[in-house]
Amino acid sequence: MDIIISLATKDFQIVKKVVRYCRLYLQTEEESIFLITKIENKILFQHSWIKQNHVTLIDEDNMIPGLSFAKVKEYLEVHFQKGTHIYPGWYLQQFLKMGFALTPYAGKEYLIWDSDTIPLHKLCFKDKDKYLLTVKTENHAPYFDTMQRIFGFGKLCDRSFIAEHMPIKTSIMKELISRIEKAEIPGADWFEKIINATSGTDEQAFSEFETYGNYCFKYHPEIFETRPLTTMRTAGLLYGRGVTNRQLALLAKMEFDTASFELRHIPDFPKNIANWTERIFLAVLRRLKIVK
Repeated sequence: MDIIISLATKDFQIVKKVVRYCRLYLQTEEESIFLITKIENKILFQHSWIKQNHVTLIDEDNMIPGLSFAKVKEYLEVHFQKGTHIYPGWYLQQFLKMGFALTPYAGKEYLIWDSDTIPLHKLCFKDKDKYLLTVKTENHAPYFDTMQRIFGFGKLCDRSFIAEHMPIKTSIMKELISRIEKAEIPGADWFEKIINATSGTDEQAFSEFETYGNYCFKYHPEIFETRPLTTMRTAGLLYGRGVTNRQLALLAKMEFDTASFELRHIPDFPKNIANWTERIFLAVLRRLKIVK
């Protein structure tokens, strides 16, 4: 299955390790990985690495007509009440994962994968004709309030679909977006309608994973099964971003399926050196205006 990763600049180092392990454990040789990121981030990846790992870089501001960081920021500033903190990058990366289905890059299916999460052994995301959706326990009410305004239903499953990945059937994502476009909510396009369907006060009020999972639960229950995976979201607190292959192998022996390494999860010295090195290097690149 092709993999798409929405990549923030802060994760450009760890994503190289993520890609290597995704290629090793999740893909066949002919499948591809699409990194959706700011166009200036292309300088951070060597051509040989891109070719070797079957990676395609996509400019996040030009993948979908009308969808860009600036446009999302504009919509949020208009809709959200004055004084409310807005997260244009947080909303944009969700819209990019959904909108990928509308592009010529998309095949019949694709796998959304987090840029800071490493698979620890071979994993399948489809069993015969059913997609395997990982479920967890999160329950953030504003996500479902937004869904209710768009579709007329909220939370339908007693588990959460928010994980560090999700397999997508392209035709269903297109169908979902089409329904949003037809919803009686103000907005010139589907992503503006999503923003306008939020309360305007809850800062983070939409989840592409909860929306897709519950949509499938209602309209396409025959195409998926749910399953739990043993994921370690705070692996960064143990090893930091300098995690070694041996340490990843140890996590696999402990029967974890995936491990995530957020930059904000800083371990004790000396394992924190890699995290601070990344932060300093990124600060220098931004000061020199090489990246934003």
